[in-house]
Amino acid sequence: MALARVWCYVQGAAGGRSVEDRRHAELVRTLWDHDRHYYERCREYVENAAKSGGEYAWLKERLPKRGIVLEVGCGEGVNLDVLSHPGLRGVGCDVAHLPLRMALERAPGDGSRAYLQANGEHLPFRSGSFDAVLAISVLEHLVEPERALAAMIDVLRPGGSLLLLSPQYGGPLGASPGRQGGGAGRFARRLLAAPGKGRPQARLGWESVRPPVLDGATWDGDLDALNEPELRSLRAWLQGRGLTIVGTTSGLDWYSWTTHRASAPVRTLRGALEGLGKLGLPLFRDFGPLVALHARK
Repeated sequence: MALARVWCYVQGAAGGRSVEDRRHAELVRTLWDHDRHYYERCREYVENAAKSGGEYAWLKERLPKRGIVLEVGCGEGVNLDVLSHPGLRGVGCDVAHLPLRMALERAPGDGSRAYLQANGEHLPFRSGSFDAVLAISVLEHLVEPERALAAMIDVLRPGGSLLLLSPQYGGPLGASPGRQGGGAGRFARRLLAAPGKGRPQARLGWESVRPPVLDGATWDGDLDALNEPELRSLRAWLQGRGLTIVGTTSGLDWYSWTTHRASAPVRTLRGALEGLGKLGLPLFRDFGPLVALHARK
């Protein structure tokens, strides 16, 4: 598959359709297409995480042995680097030019990797083109996650795997760095929230946040997040669109919310509820720090 320049959100939707659109465009302009150090930090984190197993071992064992995988929001290619294996070709797309240039600098010369510019909400591929679609640390940066997920499903072949990994900022035990307020009320609301049964949900219902980097904060972690993903609603939304859920985890085997900065009572509560989740209790096992989901079309 040849490298090509395709329609891009920033070029095709100047001015934006909403506050979130304008924030997304500003992030592309000031961070994602500007700061090489951003991607160097990301590569360092991913390479260290992959060495320890955890979520990257979970992803690797679910990728097909052969075929073509698309990574949406590929950055400078580190995820394809650590997850690839012989027999699997990789295609990466990203909204920004800078990481794609960095990815091409590192791409193997055997033709097993291709990169192109594209927005995840408007993927320029034929339906059923890929054996797997991968999105890592992307969901929290989307303006319209439903549209992007629908595009990923469309380009996936029947029987292909959708693999999603992101921080779980929409669960009851944590929040994104951009979350302002909420406290006990938000905790209770998220604790009791359950996807409705019957008709498929039209929206995921994830809450939008303002990225602190747009207010001058130095990037660290997810200070560029635009929304707060949540595992239970994602699982229900995909099931409502006919996908089979192969496996999910909120990462309690690998990470804990108790390591995040919080008051002593909050850390104690997080530890207690995470303990119930590790015991396998259905209400609590989805409360961990990650959204990790494997679905089949």
